[in-house]
Amino acid sequence: MIELELRMPIQESMDPIETAIKKYRLNRAGIHSASIAHRSLDARANREAVYLYQIRFETAQEAELIRKLKNRARIVTPFHYQLPQPGDKPLSFRPVIVGFGPCGMAAGLLLARKGYRPLILEQGPSIHERKQAVEEYWKTGILDKRRNVQFGEGGAGAFSDGKLTTRIKDPRVELILQELIKAGADPSIAWLNHPHIGTDAFIDINITIRKEIERLGGEIRFDTKLTDIETNGERITAIRTDTNEEIPCDALLLALGNSARDTFRMLDERKVPLSSKQFAVGLRCEHLQSFINARQYRNISDWSSLPPAEYHLSHTSSLKKGVYSFCMCPGGYVIAAASTPNTTVTNGMSYSRRDGTNANSALVIQVDSSDYGSGLFDGMLYQEHLEELAYQLGEQKAPCETIAHYLDPARPNEPTSVLPTYPLGTAMTDLHQLFHAPINQSLEEMLRHTETIFPGFTAEGALFTGVETRTSSPIRIIRDIHTFESSISGIFPSGEGAGYAGGIVSSAIDGIRCAEKIIERWKPSEID
Repeated sequence: MIELELRMPIQESMDPIETAIKKYRLNRAGIHSASIAHRSLDARANREAVYLYQIRFETAQEAELIRKLKNRARIVTPFHYQLPQPGDKPLSFRPVIVGFGPCGMAAGLLLARKGYRPLILEQGPSIHERKQAVEEYWKTGILDKRRNVQFGEGGAGAFSDGKLTTRIKDPRVELILQELIKAGADPSIAWLNHPHIGTDAFIDINITIRKEIERLGGEIRFDTKLTDIETNGERITAIRTDTNEEIPCDALLLALGNSARDTFRMLDERKVPLSSKQFAVGLRCEHLQSFINARQYRNISDWSSLPPAEYHLSHTSSLKKGVYSFCMCPGGYVIAAASTPNTTVTNGMSYSRRDGTNANSALVIQVDSSDYGSGLFDGMLYQEHLEELAYQLGEQKAPCETIAHYLDPARPNEPTSVLPTYPLGTAMTDLHQLFHAPINQSLEEMLRHTETIFPGFTAEGALFTGVETRTSSPIRIIRDIHTFESSISGIFPSGEGAGYAGGIVSSAIDGIRCAEKIIERWKPSEID
């Protein structure tokens, strides 16, 4: 297969595949297949804004085109995922997966396809019940600890922008995207530079994947929480749930979310090796999407046909702390994402059309033991402290501040052009009260630097809402780098909550990698 480069003006309406065929004078009769592999936008200054395409053709003209086009064409080998062959040792029982977010879904689907009939436990509800509970919380402020933005079918990613970008280089990325497309995602996610799905579209996709797992013999039990594990000192033997059930188990895949705090404590009590890890905390910032568009598309006279613009910011402060934008949601909303009562947690989401008035992202600062202590759970306790403090500062609403006032108390601290989208209401306050001095100093330095490269970013209209704490897990469940297994045999920590991923795609890939290890060692159990 050959891959050809193509530049097209953004206003061009012709099909890029047809354009490439004409430009490179391909013999249509010799083309066996054609597809878009990638598209990105080049809007650099002093040049025409264009889309950069990579078009793949399966054609008999490959050798001739390579000679003729040189660096504009290359031979590529498409990725074809091969399911691993099962091991010789039989499982005594079907494998158990705890958690039905992206990691648990991907692992469950792979194991089901190989005939392992996995049992999947999820402490939250199915997606429709969960959606109703979340919408009720956003209207009334009444939180259900088991039915919220963090817990339930789809995991925390179900109430997000559904971003599918990842920095990891793994051929399984293509596998994940193709599985999402088969489940109903727009096919463009396979080739867009920054693909996303959107909260609204994720609902049907989650249901489709669940039904496929069930069709293949897997079982999903909602509202069922892992409460304990049993071992013989060397390996897992059984698990217990809050439904008073003891389930024999010799292969347990822990696909926990990063908010499973009580489960981390239980694992520590059962001598499963854990370690603390760095994470990041910060604030959600909101701007008018029109401002972000005007700034990012400033070299384009007419950007009405372009998608809502995004940005990515990063800076290292004089205190050597990394400060960066996280989970940027064009045309999105700041949402209430708490999982415990009397706390305030922010997150961002957008729908598939990304047509909200505001853009938002988290601006977060890296924190480590120098900020919260060296104990195993000190980072987790620090998260809890910030969430409780935010609730108190906002007087049960979310604490909010103009970015201008955060940088200079003499400037106004009332919303003007940008209205906060946090659904439970906001209270204007001084957000410096949330953090200790090194974090505030690092964030202030980052904002002043950003203003020099992104003029207007800190203007009076821009808002901060707090607090953002669930960027990643503060705990890592230690596993072997080769077997992906805990020192307690049969336990496979996986995904974001276990400390090995950071987003939808990377979590799903880690779930697949752990499921592969189970398949390679064991063959399916014959016992239900």
